[in-house]
Amino acid sequence: MVTQKNECIRELLCETRSGDRISTGHLAVIVRQRIYPFVLRTIPNPDAAEDIVQDTLLSVLLNLDRLRDNDKFWPWVYRIAICRTRDHIRKHRLRSAGKATLALGRGSEARPQDGDVLDAKIHEERLRQIADGIDQLSYEHRDIIRLRYYEQLSYAQIASRTRISPKIARARSYRAKQRLKACLI
Repeated sequence: MVTQKNECIRELLCETRSGDRISTGHLAVIVRQRIYPFVLRTIPNPDAAEDIVQDTLLSVLLNLDRLRDNDKFWPWVYRIAICRTRDHIRKHRLRSAGKATLALGRGSEARPQDGDVLDAKIHEERLRQIADGIDQLSYEHRDIIRLRYYEQLSYAQIASRTRISPKIARARSYRAKQRLKACLI
């Protein structure tokens, strides 16, 4: 039975690569049926899980020519789904950190102490502009900004968390600050 399913997948892969739209549709349905429950167990939000599955399907279909061994199709698809799920989780964390920072900016610690309402409004607007500028950055740069300035991690800690070298973390931080500066000007 397993070999019949594998043979069916192999045939669908060959037909999809040759441009057969019907086979592409069948392959997409099979992948979606198998990947959606997997993603839904990780992301309990059905809408977010559906978005991740759609991104996975798109990536699979666009990069199908890169798959060298048809027998490794499912591990390849699951690896793509895992990467898309991790990206979603990171983006969600980054948005939450940005909202928390903006909320902190509205607290008494971040407000000017002289009690001037105009200064408080200007300060609040600056924080909103910074949050919007950070939202415009690429994922890598937003992540570096969050880790370095919101979580106040050293470059070595950032490097170990993101699996890059401290030198690369420092360079990304510099580039992220430059891009954020350009957004704010």
